[in-house]
Amino acid sequence: MRTFTLLLAVWLGSATTVPAQRIVIRAGQLLDPVAGRLIPNQTIVVERGRITAVGTSLPTAPGDSIVDLSAYTVLPGLIDAHVHLGIGGPPRTTAIADLRAGFTTVVDLGARTTRVLAFRDSINAGLIPGPRVLAAGIWIGKQGGVCEFNGIGISGGAEPFRQRVRDNVAAGADVIKVCISGWPAAAYAQPDSYELPDSVITAIVEEARRLGRRVIAHDISPGGVRAALRAGVHGLAHAAYLDSASAGQLRQRDVFLIPTLASLTAGDTSAGSRGLLEATVLAHRAGVRLVFGTDGGVLPHGRNAEEFAVLARAGIPLPDAVRSATSGAAQALGLADSLGTLVPGKAADLIAVEGDPLRDASALGRVRFVMVRGRVVD
Repeated sequence: MRTFTLLLAVWLGSATTVPAQRIVIRAGQLLDPVAGRLIPNQTIVVERGRITAVGTSLPTAPGDSIVDLSAYTVLPGLIDAHVHLGIGGPPRTTAIADLRAGFTTVVDLGARTTRVLAFRDSINAGLIPGPRVLAAGIWIGKQGGVCEFNGIGISGGAEPFRQRVRDNVAAGADVIKVCISGWPAAAYAQPDSYELPDSVITAIVEEARRLGRRVIAHDISPGGVRAALRAGVHGLAHAAYLDSASAGQLRQRDVFLIPTLASLTAGDTSAGSRGLLEATVLAHRAGVRLVFGTDGGVLPHGRNAEEFAVLARAGIPLPDAVRSATSGAAQALGLADSLGTLVPGKAADLIAVEGDPLRDASALGRVRFVMVRGRVVD
């Protein structure tokens, strides 16, 4: 039997040709995010990029590759549902930084071009290493609005916005990103304001639903949130100024919230920032599904785990914060059949950290091992 060291880097073949050798991982403790508990002394068996067995003291066979993680906590690969791979460096660099930080799946929520979609396809084809990538393509927002970005904003009525949805999907977009409100300062000062007419928001959501895509909205103002709820968006890309009524509607309609508190508040203690922290806790207590995201690129890539500490300081229990980056995120994004938990049949996306992530948020920044698609990453 051959022992992998923690610094071994393996990236062989294409994404559809996964390593054939059986890998046996010895975990000091395994984190079950659904139950929010640690299970000691677990063995995980990986074959052809999938988990085939999980249990105590499972037998090995000649030729197995043994990965000794007995000193660490093993948990599902983390999901960051709000990054921008084209911000903060070349996509190859930013994606690898996120992957090495333990985020084996990222969602790119908006770019100036469709370059990230082509980048995602290169990862899937095994041409370059990287995390799993879902991508929205080009931002959808009004001309001169919060997502204008060098002339990509749209003018006119509903039809050109529908066309942007169609163009993104034709280019391979996995999700749709729409920009409804401004940033916190404007949303706090003018709570009823938002940038797009209701008819346009509805048209975007209708077109996306027709094409089988989820819609995630940059939407922070109370008025914008109400408009998004009326139109039927699937998720909000940032914390928003919520009251009990809007939080209840988010819960009732199963609209998820991606807080991005570390980048959105950046240590600011103003009334506006405090309001976003309080709204996130209000949403959590109301039963709204929280999905982990960082606005990576605004928060530097590779520092994604800093969001856990901010969530904890805001009042989100750590087991729920971990769930928001694993099983909860997978459920919200339609990936639960493959990701989010470590059980037989799921993809072999997993990480090992030093410490107990259910008690210490900083443990999630001490990543000692990463595996994606059954491959060990340096």
